Amino acid sequence: MEVTIRKYSRQDRDAVLSIAGASFEGVCLEHRMEQDFGRVGGASWQDRKKKGIDYDLQRRSRDVLVAEADGEVIGFVCTRLYRKRSIGHVANLAVAPPYQGQGVGRRLMGAAVRHLRERGMDYARVETLEDNERARNLYPSAGFKEIARRVYYFREL
Repeated sequence: MEVTIRKYSRQDRDAVLSIAGASFEGVCLEHRMEQDFGRVGGASWQDRKKKGIDYDLQRRSRDVLVAEADGEVIGFVCTRLYRKRSIGHVANLAVAPPYQGQGVGRRLMGAAVRHLRERGMDYARVETLEDNERARNLYPSAGFKEIARRVYYFREL
């Protein structure tokens, strides 16, 4: 399978959001909140996750890359730039389930790091949940060093 990494275009939106809805189960805060508290804000975890990614697609589209194979979008990575600190943030990276485990995420991460460097960033940051084994294997192999752990708390009001 030949995979191409390219810049996001508006025509990719539906595919990116579909991948987001299919790829983050068990490995994102939105899903965890729903497991313990049910629907939050009247929306499913997939809808909340997709809304956050859609924000980046609409407002930071030049910092989104997609992976494509045979004319089909099979993965994406959203990055954010914190210019004053010269830190690039890999905010979301996902690969469609049938293509996971085939190096697509590794290629997207490499492209994201190059993109952040080209955009003038001196550092890159990424985060994941502790039990997201794929991410915790990918990030160190892509040159990231674990520097801290964060604990999230949530409650009903």
